[in-house]
Amino acid sequence: MRRRLIVAGAVAVWLAAFPATGSAQLKKITLGAPTMAITEVPFKIARAKGFYREEGLDLDLVLIRGALGVKAIMGGSVDYTTASGSIIAAAIRGIGVKLVLLISSKPAFDLVSDAHIRSVAELRGKTVGISSRGGSVDLLTRLVLERNGLSPDRDVTLIEIGRQEEMIVALKTGRISAALLSPPRNLLLYREKFTKLAYVGDYMPAAPTGGIGLTDEKLRKNRGEVLAFVRGTLKGLKYYRQNRSESVKLIAKELRLDDTSLAAEIFDWHGGQLARNGAADEAWMRAAIDFTKKSIGVKEEIPTRQVFDFSFIEKALR
Repeated sequence: MRRRLIVAGAVAVWLAAFPATGSAQLKKITLGAPTMAITEVPFKIARAKGFYREEGLDLDLVLIRGALGVKAIMGGSVDYTTASGSIIAAAIRGIGVKLVLLISSKPAFDLVSDAHIRSVAELRGKTVGISSRGGSVDLLTRLVLERNGLSPDRDVTLIEIGRQEEMIVALKTGRISAALLSPPRNLLLYREKFTKLAYVGDYMPAAPTGGIGLTDEKLRKNRGEVLAFVRGTLKGLKYYRQNRSESVKLIAKELRLDDTSLAAEIFDWHGGQLARNGAADEAWMRAAIDFTKKSIGVKEEIPTRQVFDFSFIEKALR
């Protein structure tokens, strides 16, 4: 008996010297997001359900403003970014980045104004908030203004405000007259009598909101990690679509909503925006590139392979 106790104690000491196999093999990756909005919920579901752990990954989500997401991945301060519009713009400019997965294939934004403004045309002479210069919010805001006969650089003053929470404060205090907002912010403001001036998807359906952007260097050097991240995210997206009640609860928790009916409204609204299997066809990619080219003043032809690489989705689905 004494010998058995000694052996058992020795084994326990040996095991304690090593961390559990699952946690020891997890690779830490960081995903930068412009804001913690509805488009980030599928990533959080994948993390909460252990889908990234199944792929050997430990995901950390951090807040980084739209266009700064590209600088962050280029500088190595984060591994990936959800700033899909900024990734497309950077890739078109020749910066070595790619978009490998989409969350929403349509822009998840409404143009929201204070109650005194009833149309986009009434923004003439007013100040409109954007998150950052060159990001998707900037480009889409300009598009809506132009389609309504306003010059963004002459008829309207565009100022950088930052995150969506800061946009709301600026709207409520009168610092700005309008801004693009995604759920739940837009839906909450409508309950306070703010005005919906436009749904951006009516102007530009081929504009993503959220996704996975990364550098060409990471694509070359860390293909296994990229595939694992894409596969874990696709599991999260599938679970998100198919488990409404649990997804609604997580939306309420992550977006800090006390009203579950609002969370359900957000889920139903978002379902119509999601990209099929995280990818898009050639026509969609071409339209997204052409829109961004026009917005940033690029005229040369840009092949879709310079901006998008959905091959990891194909491999993950197989």
